[in-house]
Amino acid sequence: MRRAFDWEAAGFALGETLGEYCAIVVIGTDPVTTGRVAVGVGRAQATKRRVAVGDLFAESPPIQELVETDDPHGLVDSFLYGVSLSKIAHEVRDAGELYVMPSGTEPPTYEEILPNPRWHRLTAGFREVGALLVLAAPASAPHIEDLVAATDGAVLVGEAVPRKLPVANVIGSVREPKADAAAEEESVAVPPVERRWTRRQRFAAGGGVLLTLALAFVAFWLATRPISVMTRGHTAVPQKPDTSRAKTVAGLGRDSLTADSARDSLRDTVPVGAVVATPAISDPADSATAAAFAVELSIANTEAGAILKLQENGKNLPAATFSPVLIQGSRWFKVVGGAFINRGSADSLLAVLRQRKIVEPGSGSVVRLPFAFLIEVVTAAAVPGMLAAHADHGIPVYALRQDDGSAWLLAGAFETTDQASLYAESLRASGITPKLVYRKGRMF
Repeated sequence: MRRAFDWEAAGFALGETLGEYCAIVVIGTDPVTTGRVAVGVGRAQATKRRVAVGDLFAESPPIQELVETDDPHGLVDSFLYGVSLSKIAHEVRDAGELYVMPSGTEPPTYEEILPNPRWHRLTAGFREVGALLVLAAPASAPHIEDLVAATDGAVLVGEAVPRKLPVANVIGSVREPKADAAAEEESVAVPPVERRWTRRQRFAAGGGVLLTLALAFVAFWLATRPISVMTRGHTAVPQKPDTSRAKTVAGLGRDSLTADSARDSLRDTVPVGAVVATPAISDPADSATAAAFAVELSIANTEAGAILKLQENGKNLPAATFSPVLIQGSRWFKVVGGAFINRGSADSLLAVLRQRKIVEPGSGSVVRLPFAFLIEVVTAAAVPGMLAAHADHGIPVYALRQDDGSAWLLAGAFETTDQASLYAESLRASGITPKLVYRKGRMF
């Protein structure tokens, strides 16, 4: 008999990796499983800091059962009638610094509560004191994306993904492992049936054997011939993209394509195997906190092809960029997205991208890319304009928010410093002094 999935234990395991966050929304369709994951996340962090788990379902039993008083007030009363948070927060015994906040005296009015600007102030307060706010909310709630936007991100429970929720705001997921149906089926022994072959069948079988041997010989002959690009260990290599289509893509005009072609020509003039100086790492002390994990989407054989891929999926892909790599002596460009400290968050992003058909099922992979080039440090308000300006010049720049409120503008994502050196010359040609750093910070 199959054991029931432990949602709270799964939430606890995920919660142990969320030390950098101060406010998250746990989203699901079932108030029981969602509440258990939220409580698990809270218990994992409550041994290290103060944690408040709030119920935004009409009532989530796993959260409600931790309330040991008769006071019915909760989050709804706080937002609608001004009841203080200290009054609705109830300490959980023998759970470190864990507190729970029930939904309240009436069901939440999501249209009024979730877009409330007070969530931004509340999140800032938790961040200021280093505490954690965990909110359990239904995936179908109107304006759920507004609530998530006021926090550090969302954890998805089960298979539901809110339609308007940006992929960039998903920081993790908890799903029940699918049972192997074949393993659960009862095997039935079937006695072999003796079959006598006719003369025609024996002739056909003999011909099939000869055909198989011929095909095997051809396959061996092809396998021993040299090939121009070796794909083993890499994402499947697509055909050369139609650059005439790229001319009509918004933000990628004729002038920028000409510049891209010039840069491609510049790269082609650098002989493969030529000595290129390996850039030094500017922030070696940040290696332990590097946002090293990302999702590899595809690979293009020209820079224009990689830019086209970013134009098609950039709005749905956080921290989107591309990086040049050498495969069998040829230069290719890997398109990647995401910047996570832990692998589980990158796995969650890949699952969401596949569910939304941004990545085909079975395609894509989680990769470790700890390095990037720091272009400049700007204020958070300046990020949209700066990203647009760099995109006009064909530079794959993205932003990561820093602890002091500023933003790092980064280009590329690289597995090694040697790989980064392939892009250093291109940045110099664009008038940018390359500064190699460990990627760190949270995605916008």
